[in-house]
Amino acid sequence: MSGSYVWQLYLAPVSGTCTVNVVRGLATALVVGLLGLSACGDDDTEFEVAVTLDEQPGDVISLRADGDVVEYISRRDGEIRAFNPALVGKTAAGQTAAGQTATGQSGSNVLAVIEVSTDGEQRGLLGHTVIDGRRFAAWTDPESRDLIVGDVTSGGIDRIVWQGTGTQSTAIGGHLDSRGGLIVLGLGSLTDWAKDNGSGALVTLDPDGPPNQEPVVISNGWNNPFAFAVVDDEFIWVADNSPDGSDLAVEDRQPERIATAEGNGPGLLEPPPQRAPSAIVQLPDGRYGVCGFLDNEMRSYEIGPDDALERAGTIGPCLTGATVLADGSIVTASTSDDGDTVLLIRSP
Repeated sequence: MSGSYVWQLYLAPVSGTCTVNVVRGLATALVVGLLGLSACGDDDTEFEVAVTLDEQPGDVISLRADGDVVEYISRRDGEIRAFNPALVGKTAAGQTAAGQTATGQSGSNVLAVIEVSTDGEQRGLLGHTVIDGRRFAAWTDPESRDLIVGDVTSGGIDRIVWQGTGTQSTAIGGHLDSRGGLIVLGLGSLTDWAKDNGSGALVTLDPDGPPNQEPVVISNGWNNPFAFAVVDDEFIWVADNSPDGSDLAVEDRQPERIATAEGNGPGLLEPPPQRAPSAIVQLPDGRYGVCGFLDNEMRSYEIGPDDALERAGTIGPCLTGATVLADGSIVTASTSDDGDTVLLIRSP
């Protein structure tokens, strides 16, 4: 999420362009369907409120799926939580109460608690991932404000994996994923590491390496690659934030970029106004969904017949995170009409 845009939040109506039903995965590189190229519109299925959370809008981030359970981060509280949509509002009588708050309900529990610095716009607990049953997290240290990565399998800090880098208030990065048994970390352009190395980057860390290990660069030239996802333990898709252009006319702002980290797939430049990408996820039908912090919507993209990445409609509301459950349900972190922080779910 880019620059001072992070707290300049507005919620635009959900809208989109043509929904092109061409499903093409980068790994297979095969077009498997072509249904109604000329049809325009967005996905018709509505999202429903799975749970209302006692959080500030924008503080629920880094959703990931563990089967049919949603794991997410409370950025300011420094907590990693698990939420089971199937248990929402369950009472002794087996009845449900959709939209009940997570506090005290049986569907939610805390997996880890880490003391963090939340000074500034984007500091806090920022990312988590699981490798071979071990959980790793990235956060800004409460004293140094450095971005640190550690093993938090026990629910607290078990071991520091990377002693980290200095940060400013914004363009920190900090999102985590995994590939080939390594931790993948996005580093924003306003970290000290990025300043020393010329740009933000996608890097890997050895989960068993020493705290002073040197990150291995996958690719650089990024501004703030917070929104990225590893697909099939191989390809890394990135929706990069552009530099803060809030002091510029819209037409003078830089585009945002969606591409693979290693340049092994098509890319797309999204023209201004910026959306401040907050998450990217592969959808069950092969499209890619990109959430925007500034417009609170998930737009979909796909690889078209000319091997170009192109818009493919709008999925629904998504402010700060998304994931896909084992049954194909899409879960997003968003806000309700009343301004409450919610997890939304769209069943397959």
